[in-house]
Amino acid sequence: MNAVAQSLDADRRGASLLARAIETDRLYFELGAEIEQLPGAVLAVMPGLGRSAGAAVIHRVDPEVVARLGDAWVQQTESALREAGAGLARIYMDECRGPADDLLREAGYAEREELAFSGELPDPPEEFTLRPVEGAADWERKLELHQAIRTSPDGHPNDAREWVTLEQRKCDRGMEAYLASVDDEIVGTVCAIVSGPMLRMKNVAVHPNFRRRSIGHSMIRALGLTGRQRGLTEQCVFAVAGDAGEAFYRAAGMRVIGSQVEWSKPLGEVR
Repeated sequence: MNAVAQSLDADRRGASLLARAIETDRLYFELGAEIEQLPGAVLAVMPGLGRSAGAAVIHRVDPEVVARLGDAWVQQTESALREAGAGLARIYMDECRGPADDLLREAGYAEREELAFSGELPDPPEEFTLRPVEGAADWERKLELHQAIRTSPDGHPNDAREWVTLEQRKCDRGMEAYLASVDDEIVGTVCAIVSGPMLRMKNVAVHPNFRRRSIGHSMIRALGLTGRQRGLTEQCVFAVAGDAGEAFYRAAGMRVIGSQVEWSKPLGEVR
């Protein structure tokens, strides 16, 4: 195979890997959610948690439909979000695509690029333990951890109890949650979604008292090892471009395979 053919083959593999990574995000949004079909899009809402930023998301968006319907699409979408109780509009698109993006900017939406990372990680340190969240006591420990962290893994304001309720419902539908410990002390948490051969890492969070000790890297390395032991051949994670997460995953040795774009806008008080 010549250099040009090798390059084209690598591009195809990369595009396929990115498509599978984006599909894990779609799966995450829809786990435990009520689904409403909108013109050229899907609204996924976690019942009773609409005011939490992680609980209402517009995705599977067809930018051609958005561009064709224009302001009417934005108004209908925001109306559906308000009816669901959402205080923040979040719209995910696979990439920036001209007219649809211009429309959202003019409607007051802010964009942020989410980078998709992939790459095999080395094994974690032997003293590091990662175990599944099982039972009420573990979920209570996870809640205490998020209350100590105070910030949400998705970069948006979320009440800790509502966040853990959201995760628990998603775990009831197939997501996996883990607690990390060192010397029997809980130091962090991470979640995972399995889709085909891919392990998707989600919601990495480290206790404030244990930051800058490589706990985060040890968690994703331990999760990657768990995936390999289960026969999974791919792993991925998303991080906002320019934020600490990007530097974190680059430092872990993962590579960027592409990106998607989140558009967001506060909706104000629900009427």
